[in-house]
Amino acid sequence: MSHTQPFCGECLQHHFEFTQLHAVASYQSPFPELIKQLKYNNHLLYADLLGQLLANSILQRYNQAQLQEIDYLIPVPLHKKKHRKRGFNQAQLISEALSKHLPVEITQTTLTRSKLTNAQEGLTRHQRTLNLKHAFSLTEERKVELKGKHIVLIDDVVTTGATINSLCQVLLAADVKRIDVWCICRTELQ
Repeated sequence: MSHTQPFCGECLQHHFEFTQLHAVASYQSPFPELIKQLKYNNHLLYADLLGQLLANSILQRYNQAQLQEIDYLIPVPLHKKKHRKRGFNQAQLISEALSKHLPVEITQTTLTRSKLTNAQEGLTRHQRTLNLKHAFSLTEERKVELKGKHIVLIDDVVTTGATINSLCQVLLAADVKRIDVWCICRTELQ
């Protein structure tokens, strides 16, 4: 299976709000370890490496005209308590590294994670969806700014798509034109 396609076979059974998902790789070695070292052991240089890998993958997939159609890169937000505890948002760091290689602007404060949720790891698709209900918000000013725009959400790992779908619902309510998702890894659902 290609890592750039609208949906895999498993995903075709579910409704997603985004147009396309692009992943550098499946969630296989060495990526889980790199991501865990970044997120939980503060190996921040891995964000640069992962951002560079994502940039290389994107530049192979998209031509300059396609990249110029994108208005904003938006990192998946962390709740402020989790951000304070960790000290950074890994999606933000990966986005910053990625944006050094692409002609696309990063917007940093567009979406907020307004609800502190339980960790998604280990939850089923249904549990993840319930966990994320009303978890994200967008100010009225940002809604106006994003209307009619082509957005790319950036994350480290996409598992069931529940987080991304929850974000997409907020963005689509603001009349965003198109939402794509770029990530380092996606899991292969069984």
